[in-house]
Amino acid sequence: MQILPHNKVAILGMGREGRVAWRYLRKKYPEMDLALVDESRPDPGFVQDLKEKDRLIIGPLSELGLETFDVLLRSPGISPYRHSVQKALRAGARIVTPSTLWFAEYPAAKTICVTGTKGKSTTSALIAHMLAACGLKVGLAGNIGVPLLACGGSDVDWWVIELSSYQLADLQAKPDISVILNLSPEHLDWHGSKERYYEDKLRLAALTEDGPVIANGTDKVLCKTLSERSNTVWFNAISGFRVARAKLFDAGTRLPVKPPAGLPGAHNLANIAAALTVLRQLGADPAVGLESLQTFRCLPHRLQSLGERHGIQFINDSISSTPVATAAALEAFPDRQVTLIVGGLDRGLDWAPYLDVVMRRLPVAVIGIPDNGARIISDMEKLDIAPRKGLHRCQQLSGAVELAKKLTPTGGVILLSPGAPSFPQFRDYRDRGQQFATLSGLSFEEQDIFPADTSKAAGQG
Repeated sequence: MQILPHNKVAILGMGREGRVAWRYLRKKYPEMDLALVDESRPDPGFVQDLKEKDRLIIGPLSELGLETFDVLLRSPGISPYRHSVQKALRAGARIVTPSTLWFAEYPAAKTICVTGTKGKSTTSALIAHMLAACGLKVGLAGNIGVPLLACGGSDVDWWVIELSSYQLADLQAKPDISVILNLSPEHLDWHGSKERYYEDKLRLAALTEDGPVIANGTDKVLCKTLSERSNTVWFNAISGFRVARAKLFDAGTRLPVKPPAGLPGAHNLANIAAALTVLRQLGADPAVGLESLQTFRCLPHRLQSLGERHGIQFINDSISSTPVATAAALEAFPDRQVTLIVGGLDRGLDWAPYLDVVMRRLPVAVIGIPDNGARIISDMEKLDIAPRKGLHRCQQLSGAVELAKKLTPTGGVILLSPGAPSFPQFRDYRDRGQQFATLSGLSFEEQDIFPADTSKAAGQG
């Protein structure tokens, strides 16, 4: 799907992907008139870089006349289901996304696209790391950090691309391989319903016409929707790489795998199983992939061990934005005494289906923080969930961490796994995780998790 020089174009959303899209179009069509649309004022440094033919428009989308444009270049944060965008579509506008432009620009690029409600960043990084260990030149991009449109399309053997539901909703692409890890309700405010969220996620399978769709055989939604497809390849199934009894198997053979400390829990073994399945589909050696785990650099904010202070381990799982992610985090520490800190933006998700994990892996204490922490604590009280050191409500993360230090015994774990987005208390999940580290008396640096020699390819052009 092309944007032509005579088109009347509006870029919707001036976050990271919107700014990259602007640079792309300015380089391709320096004389094009561009409308840059956002509901809040962009970064001042970016505004200073704008050209004479750029028109910055700030305000509610519903009042900006989007139906007068030929093309809406939609950043992932802007839902295509919003009334103003749908009105523009009915008036004849086309919606294009930065990711769609990249796939159109580089149709020969070999791509492995990864999605799922949880685990997609870790699995994308694992696939890229393992393929690099097998001697392939790999680019890692997409939702994991480097916007696709900031990437070149050549000079690598394979692109590993993480795609969120925001990016998949109207993506036009033909992935060579797709990986779908799991599905549970998420981002319902953006998609409008659970059914539409699932439909948008499963779009990745529909786009993968010729290559394999690698999917999780223990996920009920995926089994129901993908079993009839001839190109579905299952992991977590009896004949392939699978997790059973918190161990990794290849069919009936147990594999001698020791994941790095930053990949605890059965859910991370499932991520490894998915990555190994990709290697097998490509004819690469899974044994090399397993061996490469010893040098894998784990992603920050994902069950990240910050270290110990006064005999207590601090685990930063700030990326956790759903109840299912918090449940998986608790399962990752079955033999430890855990104080759990939960809460964030309240999107009305029902925690009840996941509280059986809290009952089974009963923490030492649970501390709820705004917005929905108090509601989660109330749900636990209704089910008579009674940690030894109690259920607590705090108004700030700082108070929660101080209380957790007092409640957690020596040798225990303080686990920040909010199960909810970071807004409005924090800028983003990174800010939340960094503040947790500071409050813990520990620190870390955000590091590139991919080897420098191959990640350069993901930053070109």
